[in-house]
Amino acid sequence: MHRRKTPLSRLNAISIMTLFLFASGLAACSPADPPADGMPDPPAEERPGIVTPSPAATISPPTPISPPTEAPTPSPTPLPERIVDSHGVEMVLVPAGEFIMGSEEGFPDEVPVHRVYVDAFYIDRLEVTNREYRACVEDGACEPPRRADCCSEQPGNAIWPDYFYNPDFDDYPVIFISWYDAYDYCSWRGVRLPTEAEWEKAARGTDGRTYPWGNDDPTPERLNFTWPEGTFDERPLYHTAPVGSYPAGASPYGVLDMAGNVYEWVYDLYSPDYYRISPYENPTGPEEGTYRVTRGGSFYNQAFRNRSSNRNNAYIPADSVHFDGGARCAMDVPEP
Repeated sequence: MHRRKTPLSRLNAISIMTLFLFASGLAACSPADPPADGMPDPPAEERPGIVTPSPAATISPPTPISPPTEAPTPSPTPLPERIVDSHGVEMVLVPAGEFIMGSEEGFPDEVPVHRVYVDAFYIDRLEVTNREYRACVEDGACEPPRRADCCSEQPGNAIWPDYFYNPDFDDYPVIFISWYDAYDYCSWRGVRLPTEAEWEKAARGTDGRTYPWGNDDPTPERLNFTWPEGTFDERPLYHTAPVGSYPAGASPYGVLDMAGNVYEWVYDLYSPDYYRISPYENPTGPEEGTYRVTRGGSFYNQAFRNRSSNRNNAYIPADSVHFDGGARCAMDVPEP
């Protein structure tokens, strides 16, 4: 069977018609024509995938930032330099801070020289007197001194047999009291014994001076002590003097009789090597021991033992009493 051929003229007509219809379809899809819903095209910035740059922003110079203003802190009320306790005893302020403790020119127990910090405290301006200690005895809080006379180690050599009870000696330092007696007396007053570090700072201040008044040698105007015959025109007293009799020998804080007159018990137990392990801040002495420390020298001692750093290099039993040994009290600064 033979297939029927399409005439060429008819084929050309069909091709022309197909091309016409294809071109018409492309024209109908042209972007130039409006969309079928009649709405205009959205702005370019709203079209997906197209980003329209914004106008250049204006940058203002940075505003300087002031430092934070601290709320004003009220200044602490200064501590009074002197106070009087409830028993009428005057006490002197020793401010908080460092001082130099010890000496390279003293006894072996005074080394090494080291810096120590102590909190502020008050200390008696004068040594404890017979009158002050007698009030504690009369109140039943203290034992009487072991001996009532003065001023010799041997009872038969006393120059004042009624030293403690005689009102003529009310303002003289109490003697023949033990460490326990001194502790009881200070406790009765509501205060305490000074530590060894507190005592030394009150005596010599912060500059490492040798004596309370400075580095000049002792003289009879500065303290009650003993000196070799011929050193001065006058003779030593060889006994106690009324407390506060030597204002020229005052310490930097105005504490009197920190050299000479009588030794003074302090709180610490004694160890000759304590300075090698002593803490920097507020040392209170060894934790164990039998002996206690006395400070300050006495009327019976020459210059060397009246130095402010002198620890006596001696083992002194706490229950012992001495013809040239007394006391002085201290107190923490009261809470504001």
